Amino acid sequence: MAKYAWYTRVTDAVHRLTVLSLVGGTLYMTGGLMYSMYINGKKYEQQLSQKSVESEKKEGDL
Repeated sequence: MAKYAWYTRVTDAVHRLTVLSLVGGTLYMTGGLMYSMYINGKKYEQQLSQKSVESEKKEGDL
């Protein structure tokens, strides 16, 4: 393996850390977004089903 200058090795290490940080951060944020969308979708479905039950009750009382 060739011996590189110290500044080349430092630059390579900084670049690798930057890329890993960007990729890791992107995956983390994407996972958080997907989780939030899933949970909010479940809550929205519960609200819709509860509203439909309430509207059916009102129609039945009339």
